[in-house]
Amino acid sequence: MVIREFKKWLPNLGVGVWLQALPLLVMFSLLWVTAEGVLGLFPKTVKFWEYVIYGWIYGVTGYWIGLVVCIRYLRLPWLAILFAWFYLFLYGINIAMLHSAGTVLTHFYMRIADSTNWMAYFTKWILIIFLICILSGIVATWLIRKYASELKQVRVRSLVFLLILLWGTVQVSKHNYFHPTEVIAKMVGKHETGTWQVTQTETLRLVADNPMILFSRALFTKWQPLQVRPTSDLAAMADTIKAWHLTLGPHNYSPLGLKPFNHIVVFATESLSLDFLAPYNTNLPPELTPFYGSITQSMFVNYKVVALPTQPGLVVTYNSHPNVRSLLVGNSELSLVKLLDAAGYDTYVLMPGSETFLNNKVFLEKLGFQHVIGLEHWEKDPKMQSFIEGRGLMDRVLYDQVLKLLAQNRDKKIYIHVCNTDTHGPVPRDFFGSLEYPPMPPSIQHLARNSDSDADKIIHEAWRHDYDLGLTVNRMKEMNLLTDDTLVVLTADHNFPPTKALLDVPGYPNSFFTRIPLAFLSGQPLPKIDSQEFSSQLDFAPSMAHLLGLPVPQGWWGESVFTKDTTSPYVRRFNDQLSITTDSGIISSSLSINHPHNQSESNLLTLFQTLYVDQKSN
Repeated sequence: MVIREFKKWLPNLGVGVWLQALPLLVMFSLLWVTAEGVLGLFPKTVKFWEYVIYGWIYGVTGYWIGLVVCIRYLRLPWLAILFAWFYLFLYGINIAMLHSAGTVLTHFYMRIADSTNWMAYFTKWILIIFLICILSGIVATWLIRKYASELKQVRVRSLVFLLILLWGTVQVSKHNYFHPTEVIAKMVGKHETGTWQVTQTETLRLVADNPMILFSRALFTKWQPLQVRPTSDLAAMADTIKAWHLTLGPHNYSPLGLKPFNHIVVFATESLSLDFLAPYNTNLPPELTPFYGSITQSMFVNYKVVALPTQPGLVVTYNSHPNVRSLLVGNSELSLVKLLDAAGYDTYVLMPGSETFLNNKVFLEKLGFQHVIGLEHWEKDPKMQSFIEGRGLMDRVLYDQVLKLLAQNRDKKIYIHVCNTDTHGPVPRDFFGSLEYPPMPPSIQHLARNSDSDADKIIHEAWRHDYDLGLTVNRMKEMNLLTDDTLVVLTADHNFPPTKALLDVPGYPNSFFTRIPLAFLSGQPLPKIDSQEFSSQLDFAPSMAHLLGLPVPQGWWGESVFTKDTTSPYVRRFNDQLSITTDSGIISSSLSINHPHNQSESNLLTLFQTLYVDQKSN
């Protein structure tokens, strides 16, 4: 009797049911092959295969349940076919996202889905994925029709129980109660290194998650703005601030003795990793980026990204706060741009693309920018028509407009943030109309490993960008625009998103978040810098405020790079983990945002979820 009851709970999966998994196996394998290449996963580790096996069981169980429910209980074979196509399509979406952006479908991409021209990301590889997805759907349709009778016989409760068990396993792991690889390693007496290393957990967990769970999370997640509190509340958090080496609170910077800067231009180059530039990547020849190579004394070489893509990168850069998700739905109360507005600067954004793309104008105005000028403006000028292609106005022509705006405002205080698109991933611009460039040095024509065409395009665009920017800075000098009261900042909105092509760029690091440029130029001498100092996008706003003599809000997480003996921790969020690295990389911690393990972590997360504002600023 007991045995009979026990058998009722076992899944009765016939050959026809197992065959249903074949099209799913194709998409699942493609997902992991893409993830391994783009994210630099370690396939020779036990943990990697732990998550591959877990992800397959989790994925196929959910797939079987959907088919059985549609055919056995709803008696709608057409719905089962529709479900199969949708399930496989979700895998295709995640494969495409990994290939182009180094991540799976998330809430951020759902938020911008209706205002993004996705055709710009439709590369040959994406087309191949699309075709494979269609073929898998056709095979799935045939299998469902042929073996519908077997699917009707499957006992779904056993599969549901297994699905719940798999979901619960991750929840237990997130609470740090159980990690299979760690347990097995201890049982066999192995150290957590080499084959048994336990790194990349969050990345593996993201790739292994069920596509329906990822989709529902992306669709229904609600981001909450930061809780605004007065800076007087920071006193109660003094012990936590000290324990985590944070720089929240008063910033009493010594004056730098500089003349006032009335003209400020920030070239925030799209997707420009520092490792695209020689000599900062010693594997690249110096003739690749001679202009950037000429400013080594001004370049901070350990300036790291906290968030990407563009809007997350910029919202962190200007608010000096690491909670990207909350900042994106908040009001940017402590934005550097609003400090500039209050100090009498006219604040501009010049962009090559549409002002409405990704709701950019609304986003930038929320940051505090008074003027947002984009494609809608450039299209009105007949002389620019031939320089508008793809994602918008070509960079060199856009930079000319920056110089024109500076020349028109010689007697005014002006701040210009310059976006661009020539360097935009996953594949940069390769058409430049009548714009002329010098002959490309032979040493960089085929620099990419394995002759990867996309990698070559990335490298070639770094060379063109270097030429355009160097030409622009030289023209500033010729036009007497780079004077004592002018500050030029060279940086990027974020690093190049992880793609498979980056594996073929010599010397490029295997990391999701990498270094980007940060250099300050002026007609007057600037303070000497420690180019090796560890810093991040959190430090941009405090550094600018220090240079300009503006008040530094106590609620900023960063520190000025022009201070001595003081650095802010490198804080970033990846999925549901908060990573914090202090003391130039000596101390590193990672904690669960949803499940803090102790009071210290809980207090840190309180700071992370709060914006401390001076009452007079409220």
